Amino acid sequence: MLPAFHTKRTLQKRAENILPAFDPAMRLVMMIVFLWCSQLSVAQMVEVYGGNKRAGVDILWFKYFRKADSTRTPWLFFSRNRASVNYSNQSLWGSTNAVSYNFKNGLGIVAVGAFGSNGFVPKAGVQYFKQKGDFLFFGWLVADLQSNGNVDLFGLFRYQPPLNARWRLLAQAELFPIYHPGSKLWNLTQRFRLGLKYHSWGGGLMLDLNQTGSENFTTTHNVGGFIRHDF
Repeated sequence: MLPAFHTKRTLQKRAENILPAFDPAMRLVMMIVFLWCSQLSVAQMVEVYGGNKRAGVDILWFKYFRKADSTRTPWLFFSRNRASVNYSNQSLWGSTNAVSYNFKNGLGIVAVGAFGSNGFVPKAGVQYFKQKGDFLFFGWLVADLQSNGNVDLFGLFRYQPPLNARWRLLAQAELFPIYHPGSKLWNLTQRFRLGLKYHSWGGGLMLDLNQTGSENFTTTHNVGGFIRHDF
């Protein structure tokens, strides 16, 4: 795992240094290429989206480690990598990787490493994972391992019931509130996807919302569409 992890960090650093020379469309293409090269070999979902404010790519993977005889272990690895650019040529990127030990009831203990423009932030807390039929939930409550560190609550809800032999409904919601104890500020993010899935391909409408503040909140939104492929 360490060589692949080092390669991913190297690619992200190169992307951050090179991207300012390109226009927004080219920056998005470059981000997709860098993230694709670093994560595609283990990706479960690759999504490309575009809205009225930003366009970007989202690569997600989480899976239980298995023994030599293919039986599942209690250890789960999660990796989430997102990069986007707005139409003023300003880019954002982030990489979240986590390893957790999970009990039979779905609860687990998780250690998280988050990478972004602010550098590396270690986190730890509790996690819950539940998959039953066409419904999936994955989430955690973690805190930064720093003085006056942030507290993060993350929840991913996904529902994909079949409509017929080939098509499925694709409904997904993400809730991601972050509390900053030092400044007493909240950063609230919500991401919604609604569309259809044909075999391993899906697409539809998207809505991303963000609110920041303590008593008075500033809200931003990104409305558009998305295409994704599941591996």
